[in-house]
Amino acid sequence: MSKLKVEINERIKKLQNKMRDEGVEVYIITDAEDIWYFTNIEYSPEQRPFLFLVYANQAPLFIVPKLEVSHVQVSYFEYQIDSYFDVTSKSGDNWYDKLATHLKGINHIAIENNAPLYITQPFAKEWKVENWASQLRMVKSNYEIEKIERVCKIASNVVNKTLEIAQTGTTVLETYMIPSKYFQKELAQYQSIHNRTQNAVWPAEFSYMPHSIPEFNSKIGVGANVNIAIFKLDGYAAECERTFFTEKPTAEMIFYFETMMHARSIMLSMLKPGVQASAIESAIMAYFELEGVADKVLHRPGHGIGLNNHEEPTLSQGNDTELVPNMVVSVEPGLYVEGLGGFRHSDTALITSNGYRLLTEAPLDLESLILS
Repeated sequence: MSKLKVEINERIKKLQNKMRDEGVEVYIITDAEDIWYFTNIEYSPEQRPFLFLVYANQAPLFIVPKLEVSHVQVSYFEYQIDSYFDVTSKSGDNWYDKLATHLKGINHIAIENNAPLYITQPFAKEWKVENWASQLRMVKSNYEIEKIERVCKIASNVVNKTLEIAQTGTTVLETYMIPSKYFQKELAQYQSIHNRTQNAVWPAEFSYMPHSIPEFNSKIGVGANVNIAIFKLDGYAAECERTFFTEKPTAEMIFYFETMMHARSIMLSMLKPGVQASAIESAIMAYFELEGVADKVLHRPGHGIGLNNHEEPTLSQGNDTELVPNMVVSVEPGLYVEGLGGFRHSDTALITSNGYRLLTEAPLDLESLILS
């Protein structure tokens, strides 16, 4: 039996066990990533609803557009398929009539909380809203960890190559091209329409706004430059980021860099089972306030990584989820100062039975990140 067959059937079984415990007869999933998690089938919905119904006591059911039927056929788990014509169709041949047929006589229905509201609108019955798919996705299997580790290795190699090449005057475009220029062989083994191989340096004029979009002709220079490698390959994600300098940093820049690094050490000391996600941000913000830099914080210090670069658990106040072994999270407390740049390293980390293990690897200390 293949690893994939064992993995997919185990995921479906865990969901069905949860459904039976909660008295739910059918669970409806619509999100493309969640469906991929339970089926390993990828698609582009293009307006058309793509529904995956998991029954508590029988094989799951796909309800898909007719043009998707041919490729929703795999051999590693049992399922049923029904199809509708298109996003709008004549009576009896549209998605909601098909769905109604399969829900007839079922009284206890639940739907994942990220489903579009319009899915429920044609139905008078009240459905339970749950987040069971995202809960299951939070804790990775050994199969998933192996996949993530492979992506982390490529992301790390790309960051290290970027640091090797970067100098004053290097353009954003040159750094953006590094994966395709130097890692064609490694990337060629991953064939998916949903692959993401983003690498680029945010020069200081952009890095103080972490979600800005740097211009391709912008050049690396004075200030805190941030290299960002965000990858998704074969369904699994990783991220690795480094702040670096190509000109001698000022005393003020060094202060923010070292403050960020101390916040990182606080966070790493808390990455272990039993720690609440909210406690991590609380501890980091308390330190930043003590240093007088809390106003330079723009985001949480970390988040879950798995099928996506941003998923549960969010490591922030308001989320009291406890860390458990085999969660995978980012480690990225950051400070952002206009005129100086952004100060943020990011690594992908695995929660272990007694702590953590970093899955990405690149230089961390200031001396190594002042590039000649």
